[in-house]
Amino acid sequence: MGTSAGSTAAALMRTGFPPGDYVRRVTGRPMSAEGEAILGALPSLVDPLPATRGRRSPAAPDLVRAVARRPWRYRPGVAAAALLPAGTRPVDPGAARLRSLFRSWPTRSLWICAVDLRDGRRVVFGRDASASVGDAVAASCAVPGYFEPVLIDGRRFVDGGAYSLVSLDLLAGLGLDAVVVSAPLSTLDWVAADPGNALRVAARAQLEREAARVRRSGTRVVVVQPDARMRRIMGTNTMVAAKRPPVALAARDFAGAVLGEQAPWLGH
Repeated sequence: MGTSAGSTAAALMRTGFPPGDYVRRVTGRPMSAEGEAILGALPSLVDPLPATRGRRSPAAPDLVRAVARRPWRYRPGVAAAALLPAGTRPVDPGAARLRSLFRSWPTRSLWICAVDLRDGRRVVFGRDASASVGDAVAASCAVPGYFEPVLIDGRRFVDGGAYSLVSLDLLAGLGLDAVVVSAPLSTLDWVAADPGNALRVAARAQLEREAARVRRSGTRVVVVQPDARMRRIMGTNTMVAAKRPPVALAARDFAGAVLGEQAPWLGH
């Protein structure tokens, strides 16, 4: 299961892309033969295309009115997605590239989360909604106010993170043995002086509530979320392609240490 950038990772898992090639791909190092067969012909990661001029009115006026009438029914991220002007950049080509890798939705479970701008609801492609994998990932990655909403069957979708950054609550009660959560926009520190940590604290609070629900259902939850050093390496702008190699290398080592400490039962 994946939301926003995590949707790309989830989809790649279902292509059979070798785990050892993730960092090699991002850093420009040679991939395995299996990795080359899946992604080798695709272009390198680049910064998003420049924005074009667009209207400055809210992206979803009807949803704005609904939020104004009953604000308690909508999450802050959903309200912001409705109120912000629609983004004018095409969605990250990395999501669009997945269209060439899937002829149909994979038979093994793949859940991709997005938000419907019509009513502000979270939509889970692969569970209760249908689309191509490429369209679903593009919708999940469409950051409100930055990328263009993605049109699927006449409905406009934006980043699922507007509803929940990880949508961990969806996994409660499924009888899973364990869940490993990659939460790069969360934080290990409730209090820290680095820029942006206050927003990360809000993300962690949401994550903690969802994790508690999953744990109550009898499933182990292991969360990988950045410490102060990782946050310094990541910075506050996640859209810069040049930062991806150092972040990937640091994240590989950091995540390995976290899993080795918190989940040795996972093995290697």
